[in-house]
Amino acid sequence: MKFYAPKYKQLDLGLLRSSLDELDKTNRWVALGDLLPWTELEKEYNSRLGNQKKGAGNKPARMILGAMIIKHKLNLSDAETIEIIRESPYMQYFCGLHEFTDKPIFDPSLFVTIRKRISEEELNKMTVKLLNKQRRLLEEKRKREEEEAKKNDEEPPTPEPEDPNAASFTDSKDREHKGVLKIDATCADAEMRYPVDVDIIHDGCRKVTDYIMKVCEMFELHKPRTNYKHARQAYLQLVKKAKKKGKMVRDTIGVMLNYLRKDIRILMDMLAKNKTYYESLFLYEKRTLTAILKMYHQQEEMYRSKIHTCADRILSIFQPHVRAIVRGKAKARTEFGAKIGASIVEGYTFIDHHSWDAYNESQDLLLQIQLFKERFGYLPATILADKIYLNRSNRDILEDFEIHSYCKPLGRPPKIPPSDEMKSRMAKAIGERNEIECSFGTGKRIYRANDIRAKLPDTARCWTGMCYFVKNVMKFLRELCLALTEIWRFFIIIVTMRVYVCYPLSVTRN
Repeated sequence: MKFYAPKYKQLDLGLLRSSLDELDKTNRWVALGDLLPWTELEKEYNSRLGNQKKGAGNKPARMILGAMIIKHKLNLSDAETIEIIRESPYMQYFCGLHEFTDKPIFDPSLFVTIRKRISEEELNKMTVKLLNKQRRLLEEKRKREEEEAKKNDEEPPTPEPEDPNAASFTDSKDREHKGVLKIDATCADAEMRYPVDVDIIHDGCRKVTDYIMKVCEMFELHKPRTNYKHARQAYLQLVKKAKKKGKMVRDTIGVMLNYLRKDIRILMDMLAKNKTYYESLFLYEKRTLTAILKMYHQQEEMYRSKIHTCADRILSIFQPHVRAIVRGKAKARTEFGAKIGASIVEGYTFIDHHSWDAYNESQDLLLQIQLFKERFGYLPATILADKIYLNRSNRDILEDFEIHSYCKPLGRPPKIPPSDEMKSRMAKAIGERNEIECSFGTGKRIYRANDIRAKLPDTARCWTGMCYFVKNVMKFLRELCLALTEIWRFFIIIVTMRVYVCYPLSVTRN
């Protein structure tokens, strides 16, 4: 029998341990690693550390930010992100490594510390750095095209027509206006179970029993008889019913609250005897226990008053900061997460306001104008916003800052209808405002901004901001990818010409 040897031999991993500088420059991670302003991003990241004079050294900012970008771009878990970086030389180049290594760049648990360290303010500053570098590169590209046209005695390329809404001007108070600001608000949903009263009470009974057993086992105490089994039986009798009547739900809630109260009393008596018992609990267990106590008082008050709402209602004992955001959307009338006020400038999204409590987004107008002035040094020429932003107080603000906006006048319709030109400009402005709606859809559908998996309020804020920051990074890559391709094409032409001059056609044929 004849055996065929493989045509290609297995590559040795030692060959990959050489320098990563010879990787394909057209790869998306290599191109992005060469384009991003890492020096400026590193300054913003290191400003939060405070270890210039003392403390241990930190990981390079390029490594940290690169891993965060990969994680949210590919929708990976913390551990999977480290594994995929360990396997890919292109991603290691993007993270700033000089040689290929099969060792993890850092422990996955460091992601939690990074989320506590970075806030949306730093991410917004990094987005400004991206926008400024894009402007510089596009300006250099335009000047280079003009110089090439002069050398070839050709007409310079026609510049793109400027948006009349973004045209710069100076108002009556010598304030400079430039650009278009698009604003709106949305909800960043947290990953949590749909809040049902019996489910929340059942979680409280289970965790209180776990804490009682933990303290007893740790200090070798006598284990008291708890009521979790009875609460569990009452819970299962309800949830197994296909149709749950109101009286059965209310009776089950009353029974489970009674069992929960007894177990809480057992735990509190135990912790009151010795301070060491309470200190033996971890920080997250103390936080959960505080949420259980608050949840119990809320549920008992609603049960006695026969109501279903209360102030700052606990929806999950594991994420007590999450609140219900009533949005009235077609998909779901109520969303559970944080409400964010966002703005878009030249296609880049900024998170201006992040709140776990529901609020009226029209209150963000003045804040977003001030943030625009801090970021770019001038006021916006035009603001495109939804009708909810155009109340009387906000109209006065726009008039005071002399900012243009396309909004219908309040009161009765005017006797003289607007001109056709004004109607077309208003219709165009409404269409341009849809960009921020598309940005929300992209952030939620592609970068999972509607599935925030961080459990702490600070880490969840960073998670939300990173979703839209990675979206801005990908836009930065798309905008400059064409310019980068043209540069490499021009470089290849020059190299080809040099090879042709050094080796004529007749010699190369031989």
